[in-house]
Amino acid sequence: MKAKKLYAATHDLTNSRKHVAAMIILNAKTPVHYTTLLATEIIWTTAIPTGATDGVWVYINPEFYRGLATDGQRAFLLAHEVSHIILRHPQRSLAYQKRGFFRHGMRFVHRIYNSAADYVIDADLVAMGFEMIPECLYSDKYQRDDVVDAVYADIYKDQPEEPEHGEPEGEEGGFPSPESGNSQPNGDGEETEGEPNGAGTQSGEPTDNMSSGEGDLPAPAGHDYHLTPEYEGDADEQADAAAQDEHDISEAIDRGLDQMEAEGKDTSKVSDNVRDGGNRYRSDKQSNVAWNAELADRVSRVGRGERTSFSRIKVRQYATIGVISPETLGEFTRLTVISDISSSVRDEPFKAYLNELAAIQDAVNPIEGVTILWTNHQVERADEAYSSDELLNIEMPWKGGGTRMYAGLDWLDQNGVESDLIMVFTDGELYGNDWTRLGAQDDLLVVLDREPDLYTQRELVSHDIDYIVAEAA
Repeated sequence: MKAKKLYAATHDLTNSRKHVAAMIILNAKTPVHYTTLLATEIIWTTAIPTGATDGVWVYINPEFYRGLATDGQRAFLLAHEVSHIILRHPQRSLAYQKRGFFRHGMRFVHRIYNSAADYVIDADLVAMGFEMIPECLYSDKYQRDDVVDAVYADIYKDQPEEPEHGEPEGEEGGFPSPESGNSQPNGDGEETEGEPNGAGTQSGEPTDNMSSGEGDLPAPAGHDYHLTPEYEGDADEQADAAAQDEHDISEAIDRGLDQMEAEGKDTSKVSDNVRDGGNRYRSDKQSNVAWNAELADRVSRVGRGERTSFSRIKVRQYATIGVISPETLGEFTRLTVISDISSSVRDEPFKAYLNELAAIQDAVNPIEGVTILWTNHQVERADEAYSSDELLNIEMPWKGGGTRMYAGLDWLDQNGVESDLIMVFTDGELYGNDWTRLGAQDDLLVVLDREPDLYTQRELVSHDIDYIVAEAA
């Protein structure tokens, strides 16, 4: 792994009886988590009061670990931390922190996101029969295959008014559980080892030695601390290292799935969220329509600069979009979609296009995400998505108004937004200066919701505009 280790090891429990027993339970219940943990490293340190991860390394306080009541609870702790790695929660949290908000009209609050992530993870571990540990966040309101972003939005709307700056005020242990309960079902039912469980109680404020380059750790939501990965070097070197870590994590997940198949276990019992963390099941999302391959091929030929993300894309084999497997792919900064919201645009082809765009976003991972400009005779709204889940959860505004797609180009110019590729989704009912402006724009692709009529074909050809026709699923 390439990420910087945030804390130095102070102990080593790797060969202790309690840890070996916990690892045996982990492997028996979920080989995927076991193989992913083996590919990372546990750093046993007193700098963390309980457990933590930055999405690459796992940090565990040895006294907290030994103080848990059973080997089953220790296995739960291991599975919980490595789940954050499998689901890339720290990386996604970091993207929101850099952006400064969750979505339009909704602030990003680190502790709420931590709570949402823990609810989804703990529901998954309970479904697999793990024995929960004290201070965990569990509610039957949230399920193992829920999208963390959706859980975040649900928790956020129920919070009291927050201070304008900083984290929300309140009790240290995180936000209250939903009304449906904070029950903690047992899994293993193991006997305790006769040790006190005092180490399982949440400690107070972080101590002075619990800081990294970003300052003191925030109070945890639940039992553990949620960190973010840090990389050394210039921007290019950091991006390469992060891409290599992404590759290594995906490979470890796939090895766990292979192990399950070799042992005759049903991989379908693994949650969809976990399965999607590897490469092999991403093909579940691929489309079998030809326009999808055309769309992917068009995207694969676009990229800015000489640096490529060869290792990441080649390892994935572009599984999300099937037939396309480019030798190299330029690193993406931003994709922009100017979406026609006039009333004549068909909904079903647009929904199919959005699903394919989400799959492509997973594959190429634009650094600055996908920008959607909802446009009729003017830009009615601008949205940004930094993940496929976020893209698919954007609500389309009302449909109506005229048609002037170059208003989206003007918006980009006026706001100083540069894109590696601009896609214009429209019904093709454009006139006059619209076609001229689109034709003059470099790196632009028109996606039509229907086969073009003779007039539209003539305009596309005369202005030398690349286009494809989306089909409803």
